[in-house]
Amino acid sequence: MIRREIDKEGNKASDHIDRSAFFCTGTYYGSMRDIGAYALIIQANELASWGIYAASAEAQITIPADMDKSRINSIRNHLKRAVKRISEEGFLIEELKIQGGIQTAVKVPAVRVTAAGSERTKRLQGACLTARAGQDILLAGWIGIEGTLRIVGERERELRERFTPSFIRQIKAYGDEIAGFRKIAAAKEAGISFIRQITEGGILAALWRLSQETGLGMELDMKKFAVRQETIEVCEYFRLNPYQLTSGGSFLMLAEHGGEAAEALWRKGIAAAVIGRLDGGNDKVIRNGEDMRYIDRPAPDELMKVFDRPADVI
Repeated sequence: MIRREIDKEGNKASDHIDRSAFFCTGTYYGSMRDIGAYALIIQANELASWGIYAASAEAQITIPADMDKSRINSIRNHLKRAVKRISEEGFLIEELKIQGGIQTAVKVPAVRVTAAGSERTKRLQGACLTARAGQDILLAGWIGIEGTLRIVGERERELRERFTPSFIRQIKAYGDEIAGFRKIAAAKEAGISFIRQITEGGILAALWRLSQETGLGMELDMKKFAVRQETIEVCEYFRLNPYQLTSGGSFLMLAEHGGEAAEALWRKGIAAAVIGRLDGGNDKVIRNGEDMRYIDRPAPDELMKVFDRPADVI
């Protein structure tokens, strides 16, 4: 969730341009020790996609009553390491407040992270106004990578009974994909100003939200949606839909000349492709060869189904 408010103190700046305060909040569930790190990095991605590269953050860690209290400290430590990692990529966490507690009502740990930063209002509004019918829709990154990594973090022992150690190692090697700052910087260099991260609900939910935000319809080619083979196999094992799997660190972008923009991203080592185009209608159509379907309202993220299975003891 992202919310914007005007900071009236901003009108004291020398250029007399109000500043717009943005608040990004996400709640992340899981027994992984680095679940809080995922939460913080993905919220930082959200702000960076709006051109904001400094923020304060708060994290609330909640664990079940039957879990060792040391898990709070472990999650806290990974959060602090994430701050350092983010700073190395050019995003400054000016302050991080962390609180922890126990609740009998929760079955798995939950980390709620709120990140707040500000940017010039006119700049942000200008980015929003660039959306129009006829623009190409780009996908930068791979769908479902975040969800795949988190599934391995939750169910590695079970997955090792089905897949080889090299398969698991390959998935873990995709961990650097979650921090999206390099993708965002490359997009801005290519002249792209409209950037939206693919988070809860996966690419189908992100496309729905994109249509709602722009007030436009779209026509898409599902065969252009980039998905790793490892994601497909993990999703098949757990009977999940990869197109509804959280994909933090991957982005939807709008461009006048999508092919050229995608090539510019590829030159930076970033997977990118034109997956469709905005149009002036209301329909949100996805074609897969001769088959055609419409995007429905966002469904719950597929990752939540994994928590219905017995957890690994980690």
